Amino acid sequence: MILPRRGLLFAGAGAALPRAAWAQSLSAGQFTHGIASGDPAQDGVILWTRFVGGDGRIAWEVAEDDAFTSIAQRGEAQASAASDFCVKVDARGLAPGRSYFYRFLSASGPSLTGRTCTAPTQAQSLTVGLVSCANYGYGHFHAYGHLARREDVDLVLHTGDYIYEYGTDQYPNDEDTVTGRGFDPAREIVTLDDYYARYRQYHTDPDLLALRQAKPLSAVWDDHEIANDAASGGAQNHQRNEGAYADRVAAATKAYFDWMPLRRPDASGPRVYRSLDWGDLARILLIDTRLIGRARQLSYLRALGLRLLSDGQRAAAAVEEFRRTQLNDPARTLLGAEQEAWFAAELAASKQRGHTWQIVAQQIAMGEQIIGEGALGFVPASAHGNVRRYVGAAERLGRMRMPWNLDAWDGYPAARTRFLDACAAHGANVAVLGGDSHNTWLNNLAAPGGGRLAAIEFAGGSVTSPGLESPLAAAPDGARETMMRNANAHLAWCDVSNRGYGVLRFTRAACESEWVAFSDVRNVSASPPSVTLLQSEASAGAGPGGWGPTHTLR
Repeated sequence: MILPRRGLLFAGAGAALPRAAWAQSLSAGQFTHGIASGDPAQDGVILWTRFVGGDGRIAWEVAEDDAFTSIAQRGEAQASAASDFCVKVDARGLAPGRSYFYRFLSASGPSLTGRTCTAPTQAQSLTVGLVSCANYGYGHFHAYGHLARREDVDLVLHTGDYIYEYGTDQYPNDEDTVTGRGFDPAREIVTLDDYYARYRQYHTDPDLLALRQAKPLSAVWDDHEIANDAASGGAQNHQRNEGAYADRVAAATKAYFDWMPLRRPDASGPRVYRSLDWGDLARILLIDTRLIGRARQLSYLRALGLRLLSDGQRAAAAVEEFRRTQLNDPARTLLGAEQEAWFAAELAASKQRGHTWQIVAQQIAMGEQIIGEGALGFVPASAHGNVRRYVGAAERLGRMRMPWNLDAWDGYPAARTRFLDACAAHGANVAVLGGDSHNTWLNNLAAPGGGRLAAIEFAGGSVTSPGLESPLAAAPDGARETMMRNANAHLAWCDVSNRGYGVLRFTRAACESEWVAFSDVRNVSASPPSVTLLQSEASAGAGPGGWGPTHTLR
C-alpha cells in the first residue's frame, strides 16, 4: 500500500517535539531489509522500507542534508503483516530537480539514510542506469554494486526479471549454482508467502541493498517475477497442480508492488505501465510487453516438429506457412489494444510538449535477431545433443530469415510494426530500452515505411543470467558477435559474452551510452569491468540518428 503524507500539522508538531518525545510515540522494532526510493515526480518521490515490531507505527523524514538539520517533509507510516511489513510513502511537497536525503524513524532508532531526487521542471541532461535479469543462483550482483557507486546516474531503470521464481536444481541446476546462493525457499514459488520469502532473500544481497539506498528506481516486471514465459492467459512454468493462474498472478503482483518502490498506476489489477517526465527533456514510458496484452508465444517445436531438423523443400514450405498464418498474424499482440492506444497518445503528448527524447523502458529485445552462418561450429563437442539440434535449427531458420527467439518482439512482428509506426508518427527521438535476452544488443530500428529511423535500441544485458554464449561456448573471442552482426545489418553492436549494466546519458544533442561489462559474476569479488561507448545524435523531431562507432575502454 502507498501511505500519503500526513500533512503540515503533523510535520509542524513533530518539529516542535524533542527527539526523545518523537521516538516515544513510535513502535520499537527493526528495519529489516534496507530502504529504497523510486518513481520521482517533480514534487515528490516514493519512499520504501520494511519494519517489523510493535504495532508498526513509524515516521519518515526527507531533508536537504544528510544530518537532517533542514527537513523538507516528514510524516507517519504504518507497517503491517498485510503487506509483509513493507511500507511505501508517497512523499509530496518537495521542490523539483533537487537531491534529498531520507530516512525512517522508530522508537529503536533510525533506519539507514538514503539518497534520492525529484524530477526537474527543466533539464539539460538525464543519465539513467539500465539493469535486468538478476538470477540469484547464477552469481553475484556486481552490476548493482558498481552502479550504486556512480555519482553521475540520476535514475535506475529495471526492465524486469528482478527476481526468479525457480526452485533448487532448476534454473540454475545444482552444478551451476554459485556456492551460498541457492534459492530460498528451495521450491518454486507459487503462493503469496512464497513470493514474499523470495523478495526477502534477494534483499539480503549487499549490492542490491546499496543500489536501492543510493538511487531512485523505476521498474517494470518481466516473466520471472511471475513465472517463466508468462502471458495474459498462462505461463510455461505454471501447471494445473499449482492452482489457478489468475491466483498466482495476483500473488506475484501484490508481492511486487509491496516490495518495489513504485507508484502504482491503478488501484486494482496487474497494470504496471505508466510514464514519468524528466522536465522538458524526456518522457520515460514504462510499458508492459509481458502480461496484460501478450498473446501466447509461438513455438517452432510445437508448430513444425521434426521438420525443424531438415533443410528440404517440405521443411521450407512448412516454415513459410508458419510465417504467413501464425507469426505474421496481425491479431497477435504484446501490449493489447488499450495499452497500444495509450502508448501512441503518450508519444504524441510528449512531442507536443517539446521533449527531445521519449525513453521506452520495456522487457524484451526489439531488433530482429537472425542466427548467422557458422553458429553450429561454436557448439562445444561435449555439448548435449539437444544443444546441437537447437543451434542447428536456429542456423537453418536463419537462412530463411526467421528469428531464433520467439519470446522477443521477433515473435510478434505485426505488433512490432504497429509500435514502430507509432514511434515514427508520434515520437521525436525514441530510445527503446530492454532486457530479457541476457546479452547486449544496440540496434537501429527503421520505420516500417523507410526513410528514417523510428528508434534506437539498447537491449540488455543481464546482471547474472547466462545468455546465448552458453550454447555457443566454443566460439573464439569476438566470433559470436561478428556472426550476429554479419547476419543482422541493423545491429550496430553486441556483446554475447558478459554480464553487466548500461548507462545512457540523454541531452538535447545526443544519447551517449556505456555498456559496463563484467567477465565473471561467479567470483564474490568483481574484477575491473570493460566499458564500451556509443553515441546517437538527436534530431529536431525527425527521429534519432543511428548508433555511431564504438570505443572500448579497459
